Amino acid sequence: MKKDDRIIMPTSKHVSFQQVFRLIFVIFSLYLMGDVFFRWDGVSYYATFSEFLSSIALISILWSIAATLTAIIIWLSLRAFQWFCQRMGWKINTENLLLFISIIIAIGIIIWVGKRAVFGGGSSILIKSTVLFFAIFATIFFTWIFRGKLCIIEERITPLVWLFGIIVILSIPVVIYDTGDRGKNKLISRESAQSSIAHKNRPNIILVTFDALTARDMSVYGYHRSTTPFISEWSKNATVFTRVEAGGNYTFPNTLSLMTGQRSWTLQQYNPNGRQLLTPDNLPKVLKNNGYYNIAIIQNPLASVNRLGIAADFDIAPGVGEFNRPGSFLGWLNDMTYELAGDKILLYDWITKSDFLLGMLLARISNDVYVTQYPPERIFNGILSLLADKPSEPYFVWAHLNPPHDPYLPPKPYMGLFNSSSDLRTQKRQYKFTRPGEGANIKIGQKTFNTLRARYDEFIRYCDQEFKYLIKQLQKKDMLKDTVIILSADHGESFEHGYLTHGGQELYEQVTNIPLIIKLPGQTGGRIINDLVEQVDISCTILDLADITVPSWMEGRSLKPLMHGKSLPQYPIFSMTLLTNPLKRKKITMGKIAVWDGDYKLIHRIEEDRSLLFNLREDPGESDNLFEREPEVGRPLRALILKNLKEVNEKISKGK
Repeated sequence: MKKDDRIIMPTSKHVSFQQVFRLIFVIFSLYLMGDVFFRWDGVSYYATFSEFLSSIALISILWSIAATLTAIIIWLSLRAFQWFCQRMGWKINTENLLLFISIIIAIGIIIWVGKRAVFGGGSSILIKSTVLFFAIFATIFFTWIFRGKLCIIEERITPLVWLFGIIVILSIPVVIYDTGDRGKNKLISRESAQSSIAHKNRPNIILVTFDALTARDMSVYGYHRSTTPFISEWSKNATVFTRVEAGGNYTFPNTLSLMTGQRSWTLQQYNPNGRQLLTPDNLPKVLKNNGYYNIAIIQNPLASVNRLGIAADFDIAPGVGEFNRPGSFLGWLNDMTYELAGDKILLYDWITKSDFLLGMLLARISNDVYVTQYPPERIFNGILSLLADKPSEPYFVWAHLNPPHDPYLPPKPYMGLFNSSSDLRTQKRQYKFTRPGEGANIKIGQKTFNTLRARYDEFIRYCDQEFKYLIKQLQKKDMLKDTVIILSADHGESFEHGYLTHGGQELYEQVTNIPLIIKLPGQTGGRIINDLVEQVDISCTILDLADITVPSWMEGRSLKPLMHGKSLPQYPIFSMTLLTNPLKRKKITMGKIAVWDGDYKLIHRIEEDRSLLFNLREDPGESDNLFEREPEVGRPLRALILKNLKEVNEKISKGK
């Protein structure tokens, strides 16, 4: 054979990392741009665009890192595949293969966005199969159309590479600035003129609040399962309030009300993701100005003292992450982003949200979790550790635990204590019933429902035994003789009315009826109080127990007279869920407000002008709406809500 007639096998052209990165970076950035518009539609209700801008900056940086890692994986895979093909003597065009992969990713993102917009949480097997078929067909078709044109595509996307690259570069100083210490919370309270000299005769106060603990599932309140055996015994020498109503059904506004003694509509904080305290007046500041040494030990980021805007009024407040134990890569990543920007950037967890592409993928591929990532013993050990350092007295400790908030994952021997079924014992198995925003109004079978509630009850039992450990250790160290112990919750948890977990628009008793047990130093003998009281009363009671005058701006009242056998005049109390209202000085026009008066409770839906009336003594399950049959009761209660709402809106209009 002549030299010029030799057959030469064509070699594959190498695809550079730059080519891979540019394609992936643009595809990822286009998806993010669409998600920014999607998310702003909801965020605009409770935040300004300048607050949202820092979230965009953070997600731009993190998402570009994800794009870079994806590009590295694809490029290394292409090089390895190319090497293998060369060893086998196969002809392969890696440029077309890269094009094929890029189109798969782009179509996959389009399908994900479309599914989220059209089908929400799920779709049928037939729809999934049909979509998969057309996705494969479309990928092959477009790869064939654009084969051999990678260089042209690279040239066309160059302006987008520059545009998105500049956005990422500009995002870096924004994130650095927003996550730095800029001296936030430098507000001056009306109480600042009071003496800060410690009063040694005042009691120490430890306030323990559990997240999503309903009084309805506690045996101390008559529940049929033995969920709180220790609390039941401990409370025999304490004051137990049976009719305490939470200010709403979310952690953030409720804990803010707890720390200020003001209702959500006064604070204008309705959304669980809201922030920026509108008033400098709060409980820890009053205590601090009267000689108290304040300690906060918080496990739920939504109750972080930084997020509540009251961090400056605590002497010690360890980070939330110190009391968690991530059980999966997704949990670890979420903790890392919180440590980076959790209390300073609004959507710090954007990248791990279940409705964001990466969050969804990580949730599916991450290892399952079998035991809670928020052990209550970490909070209680934190209390004991800090008190072992002998802080100045008197001291005020606020400990907020994440349990028994979902997922309900107590360790052995509590898991399976009330239901031996092997079902619903992991986070992923519970997730479809308890995931954020989708726990309400989910139809499940009675067997699944019973198992899920049993898991919740088992989690409460776990909390009860860990609370026992705290009390026993305090007794052992002789730290209870001058200490008031208060046990309560931010809100309850629902397993009724086809409504699971909490949040949304419901204000039924399982969500609003919370525990309140107060044990005074050296108290012997118990007292059960059946009077109607509300969450904002707790802060007033704490001040009264410390012999501090309750300031006029607090909307609650002290319960100390009831604890000493005296009476208080009955008055209506309120609870509200107003998350659909925009913040920033806008009138309240949507949501639900509940009012209690005696045995009656009325829930009013503002935008529909529709009311539900229940007699809780005769109908504790709230199944019989009496509004049309007992107008002489329902109409005055409805008028009371509208009157108070009008007054609140007038103050909002005047900028007060």
